Amino acid sequence: MKAIAVDTGGTFTDMVVLDQDTGALAVLKLPSTPDEPGRAIIDGIRETFANGVAPSDVLSLSHGTTVGTNALLTGAGAHVGLFVTEGFGAINDVWHLAPSEDSSRATSVYVEKKPPVLPRYRREAKERVNYQGEAVVPLDEDAAVEAVRSLGRRGVESIAVVLLFSFLNPEHEERIAEIIERELPGTTVSLSSKVLPQMREFPRLSTTVANAYISPKMGTYLATLEERVRAERVTSDALYVMQSNGGVARIGSVTPVTTVLSGPCAGAMAAMAVASTAGFDNVVSLDMGGTSTDIALGQQGRVLETTSGRIGDWELAVPMLMINTIGAGGGTIATVESGGGLRVGPESAGADPGPVAYGKGGVQPTVTDANLVLGFLNPESKLAGRVSLDRDGALRAVAEMAGRLGLGTLETAEGIIRIINAKMEEGIRAVSTEQGYDLRDFVLVAFGGAGPVPSGRLAADLKMSKVIVPPAPGVTSALGLLMADPRHDYVRSRLRLMSELDAAELTAIMQDLRAQAEAEFTSEGYALDQLRLEFGIDIRYLGQGYELTIPLGSESQVSQQDVTAARTRFDATHEQMFGHAAADEEAEAVNYRLRASAVVPKATLKQQAHADTDSRVARVGERDVCFDSAQGMVPCPVYDRALLAPSHRFDGPAIVDQLDSTTVVYPGQRALVDDYLNIIIDVT
Repeated sequence: MKAIAVDTGGTFTDMVVLDQDTGALAVLKLPSTPDEPGRAIIDGIRETFANGVAPSDVLSLSHGTTVGTNALLTGAGAHVGLFVTEGFGAINDVWHLAPSEDSSRATSVYVEKKPPVLPRYRREAKERVNYQGEAVVPLDEDAAVEAVRSLGRRGVESIAVVLLFSFLNPEHEERIAEIIERELPGTTVSLSSKVLPQMREFPRLSTTVANAYISPKMGTYLATLEERVRAERVTSDALYVMQSNGGVARIGSVTPVTTVLSGPCAGAMAAMAVASTAGFDNVVSLDMGGTSTDIALGQQGRVLETTSGRIGDWELAVPMLMINTIGAGGGTIATVESGGGLRVGPESAGADPGPVAYGKGGVQPTVTDANLVLGFLNPESKLAGRVSLDRDGALRAVAEMAGRLGLGTLETAEGIIRIINAKMEEGIRAVSTEQGYDLRDFVLVAFGGAGPVPSGRLAADLKMSKVIVPPAPGVTSALGLLMADPRHDYVRSRLRLMSELDAAELTAIMQDLRAQAEAEFTSEGYALDQLRLEFGIDIRYLGQGYELTIPLGSESQVSQQDVTAARTRFDATHEQMFGHAAADEEAEAVNYRLRASAVVPKATLKQQAHADTDSRVARVGERDVCFDSAQGMVPCPVYDRALLAPSHRFDGPAIVDQLDSTTVVYPGQRALVDDYLNIIIDVT
């Protein structure tokens, strides 16, 4: 049986096909089709079937997508209406800033403060639920009917319902949903009591509205994709989409807002698995593709998570991996500013027209063009096996820019690379040093089509000791989709002082969450013995505005000692993240969480036999490479990745070419191929 995974990027769509019986991997890279993302997926499925895989042999299909993310960032979502409790319409107009943002923007008359839903599409429901979950003012259904009809006349396509304290009592939200479905059939409805049943009104509103905003587009995309997959005679029920929390969900039941980091999450998960096989638990992952670079940090074999984040102007309070995405990719464009300085990014040439070297009409030099000029990329091979590279075209574009800068061609290409490297180093520090972690304790896992080129230099600059390059770096993100379990997250809100939190009350909450998880997973066809449960509690110092999530283990039954231990861990975590703690101050429990996964068969990395030869069998020649513009182009050994085997060693400078990527081992560095065919580069 075959497990298929597809990762849709801005430049390429990566597909891997895993033979569950033998562990063999087949790799396919196709140009992405941004105008219709599903077309590249179907093209890949057809090519896979043409290569001998039968549709009946497909055990599962997993997909990482940026459809929802792009809709949020580009303003291409649905026309949304909003219901709030009467008298609380101003919640929609609250404007939150991240702690790192300039607070003066909140009061500046020159900054547009656009609310999630414009006032003319907002309606107030006559109802009220109090802080104990009691309905103290019944829902005025006649008024709700008229409000729904008025939104229909405004042409809304999707409606978000966010009523006060609905996370304690969803009855009024559910009744409004029934009215919407009756009066405006076909309109998408998002209830905050289902999307995000927790306290804090604005994050709950923003998250629910975001879900309503992308639901029609995501729903249509996923439904069409499933229909087209079925048309290719794939009958498996295991059709998954990656979520922001690092788990997958069935295409037909996923909550759209949980997919906004679907694309980069799979790569971070795969990086942790690759590093673990190589014997490293503390990892920074660097996934550099054609359009952007995704950076994540993992500690003790697990990617760090957060319960909220921002995508553009949207505040989203859903569990997500802590991934820092920056505008740095192979297609990132270099320009000369009006003042005569060199600027790189964040604009990208994308897949079309792409870098100048693609020969598809691009005229501005990119990072890929600079790497080609410097000799890091092989001008004789096809990028990803499909795209021919025109080095002469790249050389002309960089030389023309060099003339405007008053620099040499190699100096200009080197300058482009230095600037983009500085941006990536800043991105790595943002998830590590700035969060209280010492990069000397971490290794760098570099992948994506472009990631293994700069990684050795980045690691050296950041004082990291090692770089790990997976066997198929260009499709590692797709491979990560095959390493993920189905996952759902559950949350309840209830304020309690930690000193007064009773273990029996906490146990009751956790058992309710467990029952909810068991009901949902069994309805999806999973057995109870497949479930893996991880409970947590959000704690803050009294008066603070934000919490830290503290693990509580896998059992829903807790003791008073467990409550005390959670408080102690909170103080220690606060000290590590912020440099101070207040163990003598009162702390408060806010939210109670359950992360539930169904353990399913996944892709595993298999050990290979040691070679009885040395690395010279994989050396296929030399090419001129520029490591320092002051020294110019120098001959550099070139190795074929397909010929490298476990125990092979070689010293830098060296280039390793393969179908889906290129790895650079810089002067003074040493490389070893481990038992899992990873290249381990010793930087120090």
